Amino acid sequence: MIQQSESFGIRVLDERISGPVASGLHAVIGGPGTGKTVAALQFLREGIREGGHVAMLTQARPADVIDLAHSIGIDLTTHLRSGRWMLLGYQSGFRERYRRSIEPREVFDELAGFVQEVGVPDRLAIDTCGPLVETRESGNGAEMLVDLLGGLETMVLLTFAAEHPGALDSSFDFISQRASLILHFTLSSEGRREIVVRKTVGPSDAAGPITFDIRDGVGIVPPEAVPQKRRSDVTPEVRRRVMLLDIPGGLPQELRLWLEETFELVYTADPVDAFPELAQREFGLVCVHVDRRTVKRGLHVMQQLRRAASRPPILLMSRVVVRASDRAVALRSGADDFVSGGLNPEELASRMEALLRRGRTEVEPGAEQGEPMDVDAVQSTETARPGVGANPAEVRDMVRARLKAPGATIFSLVLLKPPNGRGLHALASHVADQMRQDTGDRMCVNGEQVEIYLHGAMASHAERFLGRVRIDPFQDVNAEVYTSPTDRERLLKVMNQ
Repeated sequence: MIQQSESFGIRVLDERISGPVASGLHAVIGGPGTGKTVAALQFLREGIREGGHVAMLTQARPADVIDLAHSIGIDLTTHLRSGRWMLLGYQSGFRERYRRSIEPREVFDELAGFVQEVGVPDRLAIDTCGPLVETRESGNGAEMLVDLLGGLETMVLLTFAAEHPGALDSSFDFISQRASLILHFTLSSEGRREIVVRKTVGPSDAAGPITFDIRDGVGIVPPEAVPQKRRSDVTPEVRRRVMLLDIPGGLPQELRLWLEETFELVYTADPVDAFPELAQREFGLVCVHVDRRTVKRGLHVMQQLRRAASRPPILLMSRVVVRASDRAVALRSGADDFVSGGLNPEELASRMEALLRRGRTEVEPGAEQGEPMDVDAVQSTETARPGVGANPAEVRDMVRARLKAPGATIFSLVLLKPPNGRGLHALASHVADQMRQDTGDRMCVNGEQVEIYLHGAMASHAERFLGRVRIDPFQDVNAEVYTSPTDRERLLKVMNQ
């Protein structure tokens, strides 16, 4: 007889499927920003509400976990002080040390000993499991993890970073066979959040995807329609007032002067100055200008704008041609429209006029419509910087996962070799300077070449990236470019070399 708790602590799940299984494994799969960490936090908070003790093992910094918990209404600091919530973290470089370990079971014995020493929790969340369950010659991490959790006899939620279950390592098969529940969190190109129930052992009313939102101060909640303010609610004077936030400070002078002559323009290069202006006066439109190096900061600013009870529409501008995947992320993060590549005044004017006619969107106070902070996204951001995560196995594992997953995001793999085999590390440093500083792209030095994974990059994007790389003294660098899915078979051969 399966014993079940009353609740996951996540309303959209509790209304559609039976509760979590006591001493059972519950797996959550999803890409960055889909809500895995939020689900783990709410799962643990429910354990606190039931009067138990809980624990979380995470790759994120404690401060980031506390901030995320606070954003969805969980006072994690108080729970940590009371001793009812334990927060554990992977040590720096854990993945590499674990891979090289001759006896990986020592890792699990150490974890079990620590948890048992402070008291076995009623609920445990591991966010994410990737570093623990990778298949290796000296032992299957998934099997050792299941053995450990079975001995603890606690209710467990495991998260896995993958856009689709098919992209996971084969070791996940062992987890899936023993899991009581498998949930797949997805985020559509339109920003719609859904949970697909892949496996459940109890009664279920989840014939189709479970849609949800993530709301500030609450967490995962059922979706609600967002009312639109009528254009007549905004005065003609406000509709012509435009704020231009020039984050990199590189907008051409003639374009700025044209905007000043066309609209009532308020210009600033510092987001800190923008928010007081927005609080004091109404605007018909906010234009956020970014370049390749400031995309991430621009997305963060737009997420903050979307937290407001009401806001003007947002137009994201970039002089460089960006990838379709970047535009999709921008729209999910808060932009109402996106224009890039040259910033032609006529096109820019038509986009601005369309948004000004549309008027602003009113959002319920406290509603969160941008993507929440996800530890997987934080990790990906760090790997885009030179010297962080520059590991050949990680880059190639990512490529293999993308090739295995049906309908995975387009990507390009660029392989570079310096002429005569000299200056490899100088080339790597130069390449790192040309890479985006937002999430997704990764680079490593593998043997005598530099390998670069460009997330969401079509062949034309890869060629433009190569053009930035091939400047003096690197103009003679040898290059191979492969784009999936067009070059899928060739990529498979490269991965097997």
